[in-house]
Amino acid sequence: MITAKSKQMLIQSFDQTVYTFREKPAGRLSRNFGIYIHVPFCLSKCSFCSFYKEIYSEVMKQRYLESIQREILGSPMAGRPNWIYIGGGTPNTLSVNELSDYIVSPLKQKVRVETLGIELLPSLLSRGYLADLKSAGFTKISMGIESFDRKVLKRTGRTANRDETIADLIRQAKSIGLFVSTDMMVGLPGQDDGSFLSDIKKAAAISPDQIITYPYMVLRGTENGSDLEEGRQFELIEEAHRILNGAGYQRTCVWTSQQGTEYYDSSRDELVEDYIGFGPAAFSTYGNWKTVNPELAPYLKSMSNGRQMAFVAPKDPATDMWRKFARMIYDLRCERSAELPFYLNLFIRLLKISGYSKNNLLNRRGRLFANEITKTVVETLPFPIQNKDIVSNYDEYRNYSKS
Repeated sequence: MITAKSKQMLIQSFDQTVYTFREKPAGRLSRNFGIYIHVPFCLSKCSFCSFYKEIYSEVMKQRYLESIQREILGSPMAGRPNWIYIGGGTPNTLSVNELSDYIVSPLKQKVRVETLGIELLPSLLSRGYLADLKSAGFTKISMGIESFDRKVLKRTGRTANRDETIADLIRQAKSIGLFVSTDMMVGLPGQDDGSFLSDIKKAAAISPDQIITYPYMVLRGTENGSDLEEGRQFELIEEAHRILNGAGYQRTCVWTSQQGTEYYDSSRDELVEDYIGFGPAAFSTYGNWKTVNPELAPYLKSMSNGRQMAFVAPKDPATDMWRKFARMIYDLRCERSAELPFYLNLFIRLLKISGYSKNNLLNRRGRLFANEITKTVVETLPFPIQNKDIVSNYDEYRNYSKS
């Protein structure tokens, strides 16, 4: 009952968001901020992924690089960001020279770059690429393995690597000082209990710094459902963390186990901090606004015209409070805070009384709650590109895109 009511309240909070397609408003980032860069290109489209992507084109790639360089250099950011993540899409469809010249170098002209992370597709990766990333100033990588089962990956449309190739790449990355995170998914089409748990054991044996084990998400744009019902996915995530704990990992978040204190987790960081997003479909939240850049073609048009357009909505203070609550739950904590409003502190007390936590930490019942809340945040986040009903002037956007 508590979980269902919490999910309903989150969804209602998101449903109040209405975007307008207009020129991106000026605004100042807070002192604590992050940077996200979206590379939209993929060589193929994986059935489980609903993040914005376009099939790779050499011509469009060059136009994208020139546009994102212009967008970064024209931004008002300054100081030292807490994090910088390059995601996608498939960021390693770009060469390291392209990443360095058009993204990293412009960033260094605007802010102090001390930590720099990038998501990588294993099948496009090589030892030389990793070495070049390190030379270009990258400090963290996230490898989207998802599964080692070739039959499962084939059903998603993704090209699989041999297990020994992935192990070799991870060893190489760690040996040159890169922090390595890996993504593993439960609930992929064709995946069963044995296949998933085998994946986790193989990932633990390779020993990356961090392993994120997350459930299959049913988002707009996701083509296939899962063969594993949601409750079973949660049980398997719990079992995965038990396996990882036995292999020397410590569970730090609802879906994350790691060795040491460093982490790579954009979903966690974006819950509580201002951040500025660059590239097509990138989110930003700053000042009184939250914005989303348009798709690739209108993004390129906008940048070439020198009048940056975006989907814009006023920031809702209540939504920000829910983001802080979701971050606390994501970190498996359950404690009242002076930063939270009375009604959320009262709700936290209710969770404790109802047996969801002990000593301010979520227990097994609480972890199920955290799993459901985090999934709800990801699955129902209002994304104007996929949901025209939350754009007040969608016809204007459509005409702008076509002209």
